[in-house]
Amino acid sequence: MRDLKSLAVLCLLAAVCAIAQAEPELNGKWRATFATEGSDGREAEVIIDGAGGTWMTYARGNKDKRDACVGRALPIVIADSGSSTVSLRIEASKALEGCKDRKARLTRVDAKTLEGEFDNGRVIKLVRQ
Repeated sequence: MRDLKSLAVLCLLAAVCAIAQAEPELNGKWRATFATEGSDGREAEVIIDGAGGTWMTYARGNKDKRDACVGRALPIVIADSGSSTVSLRIEASKALEGCKDRKARLTRVDAKTLEGEFDNGRVIKLVRQ
């Protein structure tokens, strides 16, 4: 009986480990595509390292010369909310006063793609680089 209980515990542990390994790892470099008000499309580089990382919006030619929040590495916080959802918080105001913080809720499409929306309802997509 004792061997049967030990075997059951080992099987349960193996199953939990297999599920944990099957989840896509978020660490690494991602390219974000999104829209802002009055803009067709924007891009940013997102680097995730554990529960943190950086977000850097790419400048659009001469349009963003006066925007100090563009082209600057802004801190992010990642909250892995479950096996299929991820919460991302851009803490832009911590990098520079006046930069706007944002939150996004993302769903894992596959190991290389996250899709969702910002707290203002605008669509965002992250693709692993």
